[in-house]
Amino acid sequence: MRLYDIHGSPNCRKVRVVARELGLHLELLAVDFVQTKQPGYLAKNPTGKVPTLVDDDGTVVWESGAILVHLAEKDPEHRLLPVDPPVRSEVVRWMFFGATHLQPWLSLLGQERLLKARRGEVPDAAIVALAERELARFLPVLDDTLERRDYLARSFSIADVALGCGLEGAEARGVGFEGVPQVAAWRQRLRARPAWND
Repeated sequence: MRLYDIHGSPNCRKVRVVARELGLHLELLAVDFVQTKQPGYLAKNPTGKVPTLVDDDGTVVWESGAILVHLAEKDPEHRLLPVDPPVRSEVVRWMFFGATHLQPWLSLLGQERLLKARRGEVPDAAIVALAERELARFLPVLDDTLERRDYLARSFSIADVALGCGLEGAEARGVGFEGVPQVAAWRQRLRARPAWND
């Protein structure tokens, strides 16, 4: 399997972590943002983003969540995507939750606080305030669940990888975890897994 990869991308990291958890070999093809806009790449992934996975049978999968499902379904014995419908629904729900209620705001904070700073621009205070307000609204939802269990969907799953990798680098964007101690403890549990570290 080949993964078109930008090492610093949280979405690419999700795929690398799941592959390591499953013991799957990925051939990493390093690309940059210019290469992802070229016709050859766009033929594989019309969004011009990473990650893109090309499986051994030629199947092309893009969107990190879809890639995680694809990989987990290759090895159901690891139960990173449970087959039991209620638990599987929990995993899928948390993945949608992260993609809808956390990632957009973390991305906006990255653009405002990190990318604009590199260009010598001033962050838009209204956008920063909106992102902080939404994260303050939704991080406690994670915290409440993690008060009752070690992982989001009862046992470690692709949901933990998707949300956990998505929160890496949050501090650099100005996000603190003091008010959500269970999220902070969960992040430490994830970081202690051997597959987590690149």
